[in-house]
This record gives sequence, C-alpha cells and structure tokens, in this order.
Amino acid sequence: MSDGPHRSLPMRPKWKRVAESADNAAFGADEICNALVPALEEDCRSEVSAEFLDGLRRFCTDQETLLFKKEALPALESLRDLSGSGMGRVVLEHAIQAAATGSVGIDIAEKAVNHALRDRGARCARQVEEHYCRESSVPRANQVRGRIEKAIGDADIAGITRRVLNPGTGKATVEKRAGLEDGVKL
Repeated sequence: MSDGPHRSLPMRPKWKRVAESADNAAFGADEICNALVPALEEDCRSEVSAEFLDGLRRFCTDQETLLFKKEALPALESLRDLSGSGMGRVVLEHAIQAAATGSVGIDIAEKAVNHALRDRGARCARQVEEHYCRESSVPRANQVRGRIEKAIGDADIAGITRRVLNPGTGKATVEKRAGLEDGVKL
C-alpha cells in the first residue's frame, strides 16, 4: 500500500512536500505556500550560478549609473555562457525581454527572476498533476494542481527574488511542528 502519489514523485524532496501538502485537505493555503517558497528558492539557488547572478547584478547597476543607457542586448547576451541550461537560461531570457520593454537598472533583474520563479512554479504544478494523473485519479490531480497554483499566486515570490539577488539575506525555511499544540490550524 502506498503512502500517496507524492512518495514516488520524481522531483526534489521539497517539491514532494509541496505535493503532499496540496494533496491533503488538512493543509491550508498558507501551509502550502510555506512549503512552496523553499522549494522554489532551492531550485533557483541550485540551477542559477552565483557568477551569472553577479554578472546580471553588475549589468543592472551599471545601467543605473549611466547617463546615456547603452544597448542592453549585447551586454546581456554576453552572460549566456554563464546562465547554464536550466533556470538560469530562463532568467536570462526574461532579463532580455524586460530590457527590451523599457525596464532599467535592478528592475531588470528583479522582473527576470520573478518571472522565472513563476514559470518554474507553474511547470512543477503541471509535473505534479501529470504524476497524480498516472498514479491516482484525474479529479485528485486537478485538485492538487489547483491548490499549488493558488499557492503560487499567494506566495511571496518578490521575497524569494530579493533573497536570491542579495546572497547575504539567508534562505527561506519550512516551519516544523513539534508539539501537540502545533497541530492543524483551525
């Protein structure tokens, strides 16, 4: 007998915790958000290199100090080798798009990381849904995906963005419950 489809989910442990929380009706929306934030942050920190983020921040701060803004596309394209192939590439593509639509300075980096985190959350929600469709039922899969998508909408993505772009600010943690008074919120 299985403990639930989240056990066999081929994702990182923090995403398994998100799926478990979304699948269990005893968990509220805020608790799903509390599991989602560390999962997104872990993905970003593990897939986006510090060198790439340094280059992106340097580009953004250089843009802020210049009186006449230089063309952003060549400078951002020079970061392509550092971006890698996963989430770093998505951040770079969003940075190029933000610069092309008129964003300047650190706003470029913030928009890029924010959009990349939302993209990752949506992609992972679909991956969880697909797994639940195979291992369980379609209505259950739809419910889990809907709860994860609501958590993405409610999550503090801007806070994750700030922590990722400012490396000394620490990481998000999951609140653990240890006592009897720490049970299900009413």
